[in-house]
Amino acid sequence: MTLKKKLAAVLAAAGLAAGLSLAGTGTARATDFPTPGQWAEIFNPYLHAQGNTLCFDDPAGSTSFGTQVQLYRCHGYASNGAPQRWVFVQAEDSNGNPVHEGGNNVYELYNLAAGRCLAVTGTSVGQPLIMGSCITSNTSIALWELRPTNPASHDFQLALWLYDDWCIGPNDFRDNSPTRLLLFACAPTDTSQLWNLG
Repeated sequence: MTLKKKLAAVLAAAGLAAGLSLAGTGTARATDFPTPGQWAEIFNPYLHAQGNTLCFDDPAGSTSFGTQVQLYRCHGYASNGAPQRWVFVQAEDSNGNPVHEGGNNVYELYNLAAGRCLAVTGTSVGQPLIMGSCITSNTSIALWELRPTNPASHDFQLALWLYDDWCIGPNDFRDNSPTRLLLFACAPTDTSQLWNLG
């Protein structure tokens, strides 16, 4: 299945899920690993800036290429929550087989508000996470290995595929100013790099 057709199918399912899932705001809830065709919030269960749970967020639902992704108070289930709704699209090789790394699934992270995928512009520590192009060829700047660290608590890291040393983390832990997401050296015991799905 081509990427375009696959994304269309995923988006149709995600749209249905969005229509059925407009619950309360403010607190993300942990779920199992990604359900195909459904969106989820991505939140850190250990960072509680000012008592708020913080989620991956496309600021103001921007559709612009290069918009820097931030952490912001979780509200993905609210009527205005599309900037925090992420669909995990399983990456496939040129033969249509699922891509894995070390036994873990590799995904594109598609944002419903932006109509874009989570990406980076470079492959070194400190690179900001942006809303970028979804993959159109075998590229790694928009592919993420979901690396479980503690299945009992649903914790996982998101590592840049083919660059196993770089994982997503925040530049600080506040929620009253932009809290940008950046690449850091992967450290499975660093709670700022641990995420759950809500």
